Amino acid sequence: MPKVSAYSPMPLRRLIHLGLVACVGLALAGCVSGPGPRSGTAPTVLEVGRVYGLVPSRRESQALNRAAEALGYAAHPGQNLDGLGLYLVAVDLPEGISGQEAIAALEARVDTAVVGVNHAYRVQQDAPTSDTASLSFANAALNWPEAACRAVGPVGLIDTGVDPAAPGLQGARVVSRRFARGPRPPMQHGTDVASVLADPSRLRGVTLYAADVMATGPNDVAAGADSLVRALDWFARNDVRVVNLSLAGPYNKLLDLAVRTAAERDMVLVAAVGNAGPQAAEQFPAAFSSVIAVTAVDARQRPYRHAVRGPHVDIAAPGVDVFVPGLNGGRFVTGTSIAAPFVTARIASDRALYGRASVEAIRRAMAQDAVDLGPAGVEWIFGAGLMQAPERC
Repeated sequence: MPKVSAYSPMPLRRLIHLGLVACVGLALAGCVSGPGPRSGTAPTVLEVGRVYGLVPSRRESQALNRAAEALGYAAHPGQNLDGLGLYLVAVDLPEGISGQEAIAALEARVDTAVVGVNHAYRVQQDAPTSDTASLSFANAALNWPEAACRAVGPVGLIDTGVDPAAPGLQGARVVSRRFARGPRPPMQHGTDVASVLADPSRLRGVTLYAADVMATGPNDVAAGADSLVRALDWFARNDVRVVNLSLAGPYNKLLDLAVRTAAERDMVLVAAVGNAGPQAAEQFPAAFSSVIAVTAVDARQRPYRHAVRGPHVDIAAPGVDVFVPGLNGGRFVTGTSIAAPFVTARIASDRALYGRASVEAIRRAMAQDAVDLGPAGVEWIFGAGLMQAPERC
């Protein structure tokens, strides 16, 4: 089954397969994620009583506002996302109106609008395993050149906040902006991912645009689809051509449109496949067709036991017990979150790929060099296999 296209809303039969039809309908009643082995009971929808609309112009954002007010909803002024060429409109709903009802009513009145609920996206990092035999297996496994490669251009990161003073970010320039509303969670996850991406043994001269999208809610830490959309707009306005997303969640119409628009502007997105388990349905944004989906392997090239599997998996990278330097000497980190930044660094260091190649061309280039780990060819566990760095930077 091919990856979900980011160029059209997901068909009904696909939503049924993912168990999301009922979730969208019950979004404002506190719908929770499916019962996969690691999904728990965290809410799938971040905001209750609100939907968001994306439209292509200011005039249409005003039309969406008028339509909302005519329906008895409370619309907020549209936010200009000029990097993506879109406007984002938040609409608050009166009690008794479901998200599904509001979406249908607003899209019927403004046919250019894409309206959706604000799904939640969570980081994909787990506790280390007991297999900590090597402190530095990652670069060797990837055949990374001994001399660190220089970043071709700026790199984007959508995650928690990032501590620019972290030992693993020496030499990197970090430009941060917060997009989430609500209390800020600890910066550990974003700092770990950034430290893998911009490790001075791997990548030199990195300018990292760190989009802080996570907030602490009543149940857990999560990012809303609206924050991800606004972060992609920020990257587009700053000519960031490769972006790392070490988070995952359900299909969302707003994120679908934003990912498609970013791809049309030559932005390559690299995302973790997620840690919901091998029997779980595809997670997004990794399952979008224009996103590079990364899974994790350990030092013995075995698949990470909690990684999501499926036909959308593109490539594998180290993600189990990867050593990250820290103030107290460092620590081991595990998850598909940790595998994704290796692939992002690979793209950011290659002039033939950064800002010049399509997502399909990048897939082909990485598949050509990858070490095949499973059955011959691309398959559901490892994708094309273990990513390999070029012989020379």
